[in-house]
Amino acid sequence: MKAVPETRAASRQMGRQTLRVASALGADAFISELARAVDDGLTPGHHAAVFGAALGRAGAEPQVVAGAYLHSTAALLVGAGLRLVALGQVDGQRVLASMRPRIARLAAGAAAASAEDMWSFNPGLELAGLRHAALDARLFRS
Repeated sequence: MKAVPETRAASRQMGRQTLRVASALGADAFISELARAVDDGLTPGHHAAVFGAALGRAGAEPQVVAGAYLHSTAALLVGAGLRLVALGQVDGQRVLASMRPRIARLAAGAAAASAEDMWSFNPGLELAGLRHAALDARLFRS
């Protein structure tokens, strides 16, 4: 669950977009049914779940899916950093490249984890997100 409304909305929007792309790329009954369930409000369709379902249905191995998701998340964060600080594109790519070993390690761990292992507890991050939403001026939506 995402406690911050803006973060929740952004995750659901990215999930819907990912489902649209996955649906357009080929006929897959599971992806089509998932898209209908999201459209009907039966499931939230958060980006991480949809991303995993789409790549899993395409035949990607769990470690590859986890690595791709982590890399895309890191790339988004680096992109945000490029807009916030005086960091050039090359330096941004260096930061992203330096994350490769960590991404590979985390992807391997995620691929081997059970459903019971998949949880997080970040109250500081959630509180910061709630405070961010109340600011008069913001650089980012979520």
